[in-house]
Amino acid sequence: MTTFRLGIDLGTSAVKVVALDLAGWVAATGEAAFPTRSDLPGQAEQEPRHWLAATAAAMATIGRDLGTGWGERVSAIGLAGQLPTLVCMGDDGPLGPAIAWTDARADAWAGSRLDSKRRDWLYRRTGMPIDGRYLAPMFRFHWQERRRAVRRILSAKDFLCHALTGRAVTDPSTAAGYGVYAIADGRWDAALCAIWDLDPTLLPEIQPGHAVVGPLHTAGARLLGLQEGIPVLAGTADSVAGAFAMAGLNSGVVCVAMGSSTIVMDSVAAPLLDGQRRYLLTPHAMEGWFGREMDLLATGTGFRWLTTLLGSTDEELLNRAAAAPPGANGLFFAPYLAGGEQGALWDPTLRGTLHGLSLSHTASDVARAFIEGVQFEIRRCIDVLSEAAPVRHVVLAGHATSRRETLGMVADMLGRPVKAYEHRSPAALGAAQLAALAGSTAASTDSATPTHPLVVPGPNAAEYEGIYRRYTSLFPRIARPETD
Repeated sequence: MTTFRLGIDLGTSAVKVVALDLAGWVAATGEAAFPTRSDLPGQAEQEPRHWLAATAAAMATIGRDLGTGWGERVSAIGLAGQLPTLVCMGDDGPLGPAIAWTDARADAWAGSRLDSKRRDWLYRRTGMPIDGRYLAPMFRFHWQERRRAVRRILSAKDFLCHALTGRAVTDPSTAAGYGVYAIADGRWDAALCAIWDLDPTLLPEIQPGHAVVGPLHTAGARLLGLQEGIPVLAGTADSVAGAFAMAGLNSGVVCVAMGSSTIVMDSVAAPLLDGQRRYLLTPHAMEGWFGREMDLLATGTGFRWLTTLLGSTDEELLNRAAAAPPGANGLFFAPYLAGGEQGALWDPTLRGTLHGLSLSHTASDVARAFIEGVQFEIRRCIDVLSEAAPVRHVVLAGHATSRRETLGMVADMLGRPVKAYEHRSPAALGAAQLAALAGSTAASTDSATPTHPLVVPGPNAAEYEGIYRRYTSLFPRIARPETD
């Protein structure tokens, strides 16, 4: 009888589940979306009950595919999740909607409390360029008047772990998103908590991502449609789980996972900070390893926005982009469409910009310029990572992997060899692969899923060197809104 390991990823817009057999092959997948409330400027809130309903729906899809009795053969459950997303727990569960990591309402307030000296100190302590989207400042900004009712604060993945086991536990990679985790010490830091007036007793216990938190309890088993007692792991941040699936722990390989946003991450065997605070340094899936991470805010969402604007399907937009020449006939598109950008820039004032637009430009030029702008921002991130260590190649997940000609275009724009990674949810797959290490004390450095052969830069790569230099000279210099 086949035994399965489950990976559950509570992502930014959907829950994705993967069942792996003992040979590491994907036996079944499930996915279910949930809504985000954005009625107010900067608002992004989600209901934890919607997360649970989506988890149950995704699990039901797995069950239909694998048939009766499959749940009795699940050996372990790994978790991954979006972060930093804040859930405030009371005596009887969540006290209100979760504040998603895309919520920008605390940005200006947090920025007013952090001068350059304090930002440098926070970065050295946490590895994070702290802003208003981390859990501690989120909690201080949104919950100051209601904090007496709060018994625990959790991130999204930690809430799911609590719903399955009854335990309030996080892992180092997720703890980093709270904004009060000292990366060198591997613990919550009282001085960091004091900055945000955060009571440390509200924070969950920290365990390694591959540690077994506890058995699946009765309510968790009912939610997942499984039997009680299955070991549940602490899990990791979705970015870490995805990078673990895509490349294992291999220095010199950069993983680019393109979804609603885009995650750019590599693996290093030392806590390598950046003097300009251009990337996050997060604990990786196994002890002793770290991920250098950069996140672009509106790549997939920008792509969907553009398909709607141009009345195209995804395939039609890619075809339109392919019809335009490199450089889109002199049109440049800065894809800062979420109201600011992170990536290598960390500037909440940036806005999307079309530069060089004229009556002669077509929808194909706009499509090409957008795709080029996204890839140039990814390249900007990779260039920063390569300053301290060479990048051998890039592993790419997302819609750009569906066509070899698009992969070739991406390799030209990035100026580096690219491998396609075609699984729809690297984070869920990475969580399932970590479930295979349940309770292990030995580091595993090579749990990557097989990828396709390298696609090397082609004849357009030299031309793109000049186009990229022109792009970086333009942006973000002209992409800021006018101020008084």
